[in-house]
This record gives sequence, C-alpha cells and structure tokens, in this order.
Amino acid sequence: MIYSRYVNARGTVPNRKHHIRTGDVRHISSTVLLAVLVAVACIGVCTGCGPAAGTRDSGGDFVNESVPGELIREAESTRVRWEIVVGAGASREFIYTNKVATHFSGEATGAHSRSYHGLFCAMHEYLDSWDLHVNGEPIDPGTIARSFAFPHVLYREYPHAGLVEEIFVPDVENGLVVRFGGSLTGECALVPWIDMRFIWDVPQPEYRIFWEEGNNLLLVSRVDAPFAQGRPRWLAVTADCGLRFIAEERRRETHYPKDAARRAMGKTYPFSPGRLLFLFEGPTPLHVTVAFGLGVSEEEAASQALRLVTGYEELKRVKLARVEGLFSLASVETENERFNRALRWARVSMDNLIMDQRGRGIYAGFHWFPNYWGRDSFICLPGACLATGAMQEAREILLSFMEYQQTESGSRHLGRFPNIVNPQNLQYAGVDGTWWLVRAAWKYYRASGDRDFLLRAFPRIELAIEGALAHAVDGLGFLTHGDGETWMDAGGEAHPYSPRGSRAVEVQALFHHGLLVGAVWARELAAAEGRGGPAAAGAGEAVVVDTTHLERLASRWEQRAQRLRESFNNLFWNRQAGTLYDHLNADGSPDGQIRPNAILALWVSLDVADCEPGPMNDDRFDFLERNRLLTHRQAASIVGTALKTICLEHGIASLSPDDPAFHPHHLNLERYYYDEAYHNGDVWEWLSGPMASCLLAVGEVETAWDLVAPLVDEILDEACVGSLREIRDGLHEEGREEFGGATSQAWSLAEFIRICHTGFIRAGPPEGGVHPGTDATGAGSPVTITHGVADPQQLPLAWGRTRFFVPLLLAPHVRPSGAYLTVRGVAVPGAEGRKRAQPLRRLR
Repeated sequence: MIYSRYVNARGTVPNRKHHIRTGDVRHISSTVLLAVLVAVACIGVCTGCGPAAGTRDSGGDFVNESVPGELIREAESTRVRWEIVVGAGASREFIYTNKVATHFSGEATGAHSRSYHGLFCAMHEYLDSWDLHVNGEPIDPGTIARSFAFPHVLYREYPHAGLVEEIFVPDVENGLVVRFGGSLTGECALVPWIDMRFIWDVPQPEYRIFWEEGNNLLLVSRVDAPFAQGRPRWLAVTADCGLRFIAEERRRETHYPKDAARRAMGKTYPFSPGRLLFLFEGPTPLHVTVAFGLGVSEEEAASQALRLVTGYEELKRVKLARVEGLFSLASVETENERFNRALRWARVSMDNLIMDQRGRGIYAGFHWFPNYWGRDSFICLPGACLATGAMQEAREILLSFMEYQQTESGSRHLGRFPNIVNPQNLQYAGVDGTWWLVRAAWKYYRASGDRDFLLRAFPRIELAIEGALAHAVDGLGFLTHGDGETWMDAGGEAHPYSPRGSRAVEVQALFHHGLLVGAVWARELAAAEGRGGPAAAGAGEAVVVDTTHLERLASRWEQRAQRLRESFNNLFWNRQAGTLYDHLNADGSPDGQIRPNAILALWVSLDVADCEPGPMNDDRFDFLERNRLLTHRQAASIVGTALKTICLEHGIASLSPDDPAFHPHHLNLERYYYDEAYHNGDVWEWLSGPMASCLLAVGEVETAWDLVAPLVDEILDEACVGSLREIRDGLHEEGREEFGGATSQAWSLAEFIRICHTGFIRAGPPEGGVHPGTDATGAGSPVTITHGVADPQQLPLAWGRTRFFVPLLLAPHVRPSGAYLTVRGVAVPGAEGRKRAQPLRRLR
C-alpha cells in the first residue's frame, strides 16, 4: 500500500479512491516561503539571461554558430579551458558531488545504464531519474544529440524543440538542480522517479506523498524510514514556476545494461507519485528550474529545495570559482593544451572524491566505493593533496582517519587503521592501509614542516608499530597477514581469488619503511624537544615528550628494520626471474608468480631517501646505504622484468599474461565470476604511477611517458567524462566496451596527478638554494629560491624543450600557507630528438 496525502491551498484533502493518510499542512519559514513566492510570480515566463553561445565540434574546436535557446550559459574563457563534448551514442558517464556526502551521476548522452546512477547521499539513493513531457510527448534521453561537460555543470542538448537540460550539484547543499531551456511552449510535465534505498538493496517500499499546492512543493518519504539518525529521510521537489500535481502512482521495473552485464544490481523498481505540470505562455525561448532537496525532516527537505531553486545561479558561480581556485596553489601549464586540459580535469575529478561524509576523507571511487578506504586514501594523498599544495586538506584527512585506529588492547588488530570507513561502521581487514598511512603522514610532514602534526600524530604511529610487533610479526621480522588482507583482496578472507598469505612482498617493504619512518619521527621529536620543544598538540592537550623513551623506540625500531631487511634479502630475491617473489606462503615457500607487487615494493623502497632529511652529507649517505632495501642493480632488473611481462601498452596487468591463471577479460561470466579476474589479469590504472616512478628511477624517462600518455586520451575521450576508471581488461580489444570496474577511481586519478607534478615535472624540497634549469640550448639557467618559493621571474620558458619533461625542481618546501608555482612552456616530447623508449608489450 502506498500512503499518500494531498493537501491543496485551503488545507482540505481531496477525495481519492485509494487510501489517504491525512495530516496538517507544515509551516515553512516566512523567509523561505517569500523566496519561493517571488520565484512563482515569474510563472514560467523567464527568458534566457544571456546571448546564445557557440558550440564545439567533435574535435573540440570552437565554432561560432547560433543555437536555439541557451545552449551553454558559460563564458567563452570557461569553455576554452574546460569544455568536453560528448557526441550522440557515446557511452560516457558523468559524476558530480557536493563535497560532503551527496552525488549525482548518469550517462552524458542517454538514459541511466546503472542502478548506481541517480542522486545518492551517504550510500543511499533517493532519486533515480525523471521524465520530461512536452505537449504530451515524452522526451527520450536516448535522443540526446550532444552533451557539454564542465567541472561544475553538465549540459545535454536534445533535438526536440531545441531543448537543453542543465544538471547541477551544488557544493555542501544536499540536492540537485535541473534546468530546462528551449521552446517549452504549451503544457509540460516532469515525472520524478524515486528510489529510496541502500546502495546495494532492491526494495519496493511504501511511500508517503505530500503535495502542498500553496507552497508549490512535493514531498516524499518511505513509510518505514530505514535511514540512520542524521541522514536524509525526505525528498522535496519544487520549481521556479507554478506547478500543478496530477497523482499517477506507479512503479517501473527498470533494467540497467551495464549492471546486467555484471549480473549484479541489474534492475530496480523506482516509484513515481505522478506528474508535475507547468504551463508556458509567451515568447520563446523559455526555461524552468527544478530543484530536488534532501532533508532529515520535511521542513529541512522543503527549505533545501527552495534554497536551491532560488539560489541556483549564485550557487553555480560559487562552485566554478571554487574549482578554479584549486589551481591557485599548484598550476602546471605546458605547451600541449590537450595534456593541460586532461591534468586539470584529473585534479577536479580527484577533488570530487575528497568528501566530508564521516570526517574529512577520500572516497575510493564511484560507483560502489562511496566510502573511505585506508589503503586507497593514503596511496592517493601524495597526488591528491601534497603535489597540488592542498596541505591543510591533507592534514585534516590524516588526523580524521587516525581517530579510527584500533585501540582495544585485546584485539589482534591493535594499532591498525581501518581498511574501510562506512558512514555507520568500521572494518579492519586490510594489513597494508596502516603503512600507506604512515608513509603519507611522513610525506606530509616533509612537505609542510608541520611540527604540531608531528607531535599530535606520533602516538598513533607508535601504537601502529608496537601493535604490529606484538601481534603480527614473525621471528624473521616479517609482518604476517591473511590471504585476503592485501590490496589484492577480491573475494575477501573467506574466499580469496588471489591468496597472498602470509607475507606479501609490498607489505614487507611498507613495514620496513614504516619502521624507519617511526625511528626518524621519534628522533625528530626528541631533537625538537632539545631545541625547546614543538608546539602543543591542540588546545587543552597536555603533551609530555620523553626524549629517553623516544631514543629507545628509535633504536629498537631501526634494529627491527635491519632484521627485516636481512630476511628480505635472503628470502625474497628471485634470481631466476630477476625480480622479487610475490609473497611467502605460510609454510615459508616463495610464490614466483609475476605480479606488479615487486614494482610496488621497489617504489616504496625508493622512499628511504625521504626518511633521513637534510643535505646529502656523509651521515645521510650512510643512513641510505645501511637501510636500502634493494640495490640499484636489483632495481633495474625488477623494472626490466616488469617491462617484459606485465607492462602493457594500455597499463600494468595484475598478473603476467604468460601465467596459466591469467584472465584476459574482466567480464566473461560464462567462464568465471568477475572477481576472479580483478587481480588475475585486469589492468589497474593506478599502477601506471608507481611503474612510471620506477622507470624514471632507472633512467627510462621516455618509456615512462609512453606508459602514462594513454591516460590523457581516456580523461578527454573515453569512459567517465574527465576521469579515470579503476581497471581495464588484461587483453585490450578495440571496440570492446570495458565497464566492469569502478567508473571513477581515486588512486588512478591521484597517481596520474602525482607522476605529472612530481615525476615529469618535479615539485618538491630542494637540496640547496639554487637549482639549475635547462634552456633550449642545453645551457644551465639558475633559479633563485627565495623564502622557500622559486622566483617565477627567473624560470626560463624553454625548460624541458631539449628532451622531455626534464625532472627539474620547480617548487621547494611549501607550508600550508605557502604557494606553488605556475610552470609554462614545458613541451611534451615529439618524435624528433627523443631517446628510443623501451617498447611496451602488446597482447594480440
């Protein structure tokens, strides 16, 4: 039974044939009501607020043509800088977030292809979609001619009557705005399709419906209200023109082709309460703005919807200004505008995933990871925040996540940071996330010099190390774990498809690095205390620094790191393959499968150079030699083996294609479940970052670029608009659509940003006050460092033209209040003058 309440302006309840649940009209605040009455006074005769814009052809070039209605209400400078055009029939998804816990997604030129498309908040869906009818004729989203994507808004152009649809998710607000422009003459109707459910449930619940004619407002909620305290329970719909509600309650069994191909969440049952009619009379073009607001209470949802519909233009302006402001700290501009645009979009899509759902954090990805994952978040942090100068955001993410550390003394996970932070629960099943966090925390300190953080975070670092030593370290010094507790966790601990217990190679490298970081961290605190002590860690907190205890910890952890290094060198080197074993089994036998985890271990081991700060003097050199996990010769061999086996033209495979267990396609459900392919053949896009770093470390600069360059094409032309996906098929076939993995993945974006900012163009702390550049003739060009920031007046425009993105130092030690440098004139390498790159493997 669907419970309804329809209340007209007089507060009386019309007769209805089915059950009606009556009640009083709610009283909305006079301020909000006045705003909507002003909007209603317009009654749908609002015309466009600017001249018709031009369009772009499929190649992205600006075409000065007249378009019916308001096609794109954006400044030409915004279009030149951002616009991505998606043509009819192209399957490209889009995603926008409010930077807190709400997002909306869909297809750029078509109907929803996933049950995960729609308006979501805190892992619950509220609105699936809507239908628009013009003079009784439904407008089919399958007929969309083009869409025009910007970082703050999406425009979709329909051939019918020159109709243009704007889709906008404002910052912070819980809701969605849809604006229709074009020849909307006659009677038009909006049919909302509501689906209030947890992200992985498919219910058919009963709904309460409230129509308030006097307030121009439709309100809907589930009767059972299965939402956690503080989460939205109501959806409100209103518009900037007068509406009339026609009740036509029905459900629609809806099928989603991309989810059906995965045989997971392939259909749902959205509900429509009826039609919202609006009548246009007057000259064309016209427009109407519809707002969907979410709220814990009816009043909150109503206020939210009314605020969105009246403040739409200002909210859109503010969002674009915030997005453009992201580049005030670290802006990289090169001579290749296509690369520039891809990097800009990657940064915006990454920012779309930095949320405030349960404290500050990073969503792992869309669509099925709208929550915080430990390993993902802290693999991301260097690219998402540190390379881009967002130091305050990095600090907030680190400190917020540290609050979730396991502190129960009897837990075998004592000291672990959670692998997953959901809105209502925590999960500690991952072993490596803790050590990615320790790594990111030290990188943050090295980049920011934030001594308050150094002091505040150290007890967490100490508990992580001591908890591991007490509960999970074996007699050889290795950190042990279960089969499904590494990043290759498909199937989980109960049914792992890539079992890697009990000592994975990258986990040992991370733990070794964590022990060294802990030792240096302790000594840094002790040294600061000797100089008068660091700042107090937060208001009202009494902090006692025991230098004797710190020195004792540092010495013990360094000894543990040395023991681990010796065992690692004895047991993990695979001489026959010229690389590292992937893991040691529980019985001590090595596993010789060729996977990318040797590259991850090498990548992490390169960070030992960051553990001991300061200039390269004898003491620092001795520290590096004493603690280096791998030799230069081993590093070159590991990279060479990866190039011959798992390094493919379209990315890094999770298993060598020569392995009998290799699964060429993620989706081949006639032969295997897709989780079986996740880490047994699928290409993971985030791995291009670590692999490129290792290539740069051994001098293969051009090969590194050849590996990363295809990501530029994906951001601009393929898959999710402006973003990077989670995985691709191990065997890439032209024309085969690959949509089995997540649509927009944080670590894919973050690693692309990081390698571009700090690999090909290096932005990091200098070894001295002056660093030579390279001009077009190859001559040195000094850059003066003043107060920690390079003087932009002395940067030669020709940097990098002689060879490539020459890894030069552009910006040093930057504090949260500091500023990064804008780099211009760096060229992407052409065919001429390039060193011959190592060919990347192609599977046929």
